[in-house]
Amino acid sequence: MTPSEIYDKIKRYTEGCETIICNLHSACSPTKGKTYMCTSQSSKTPVIDFDTVKTEADKVLNIESRNSVDALTKSPSGNYLCLVELKSWDLVLSYNGTEKAIRKQAKKYESNLPLKLTDSISICKQICKDNSALDNCHIIFILLSDISVEEDGLSDINSNLTALAGSSSNLNMLCNQLSADIMNGIPNVETRYWECREFDRKLEVL
Repeated sequence: MTPSEIYDKIKRYTEGCETIICNLHSACSPTKGKTYMCTSQSSKTPVIDFDTVKTEADKVLNIESRNSVDALTKSPSGNYLCLVELKSWDLVLSYNGTEKAIRKQAKKYESNLPLKLTDSISICKQICKDNSALDNCHIIFILLSDISVEEDGLSDINSNLTALAGSSSNLNMLCNQLSADIMNGIPNVETRYWECREFDRKLEVL
């Protein structure tokens, strides 16, 4: 199936599941009593609230709650099916901004992100009622962060992570490098690590 066919099928599966990525961000969503961190206009890209879809799919199978990504969308070109996870490094830095806390949180991401991906793919197959539905579909797994992601600088600190503790700028770089390394280590699927504010712009070129 094509990314567009899969997206449309999943959107029809759960009424009212289409939204924008900003509304799924616990640190930012007005639906969670917050205000948009960047702009009142926010993202323009339609996405599916995949947690809502997962809940319905689990009920159908009468099973315990599976893991899932936060959102699913398709690239504007229609060439890619995008599974999207949101993580708030800003909250970690604000409440416990130490190198130890960052590395501990990154370990959690490293263990649960691959599981979120595999469970989400399984849910897509369930809804499509076809275990081969995604076989010829180009999937991209995207991790979105709410801190600034300077992609050009990621490679500069790759060999010296242990020397990063200290300033908030260095801790920000550590968050980014650990996130990028986690995504690069996920096998069998193309991955991206982006700043959430760049989501629409970066998706546009896929």
